[in-house]
Amino acid sequence: MKLSFLTLCLLLLAVTVLSQQQQESWPSLSYLRNDYRSVAVVAHVLIREAEITGRVGGYENWRVAVEVLESLKGRLRKGDVIEYFHGAEAGLTKEYFKGEKIIFLLADYDIEKKTLRYSVLENSTLPYTADRVRKLRRIRRSRSEIRGRRSEVRGQRSEVRSL
Repeated sequence: MKLSFLTLCLLLLAVTVLSQQQQESWPSLSYLRNDYRSVAVVAHVLIREAEITGRVGGYENWRVAVEVLESLKGRLRKGDVIEYFHGAEAGLTKEYFKGEKIIFLLADYDIEKKTLRYSVLENSTLPYTADRVRKLRRIRRSRSEIRGRRSEVRGQRSEVRSL
């Protein structure tokens, strides 16, 4: 009896630990790379303020103000304070918009105001984990290496043309 109880406890502990590890390592590098390519801005931020700005049907539009802790893509710098809009199903609590997050933002240029208006890529906002930021830094590094190689090739082509 004691042995079966001990075995059951160890099994539950193992399942809990494994599911915890999977949640921390999710999403995969390829999933993050796809979202990274789709947006203008990726940043590790601290949420300062969030409020509902409107409701349509079963959806709410939130205005979220954040401080940038680390820019992973785009022209933002550490310490910048920006706002973006987040559309979500009604019933999302304000608690969701607290703490540190990793955000993926689309950018639209407002011609009248001559400013960028940011909106979140659907289903992309993630809680901060060291593993996720490490993966995003790896993606950023690989993207900059690709750009570096492209500029080298362009330089070599122009040298060949001038000969």
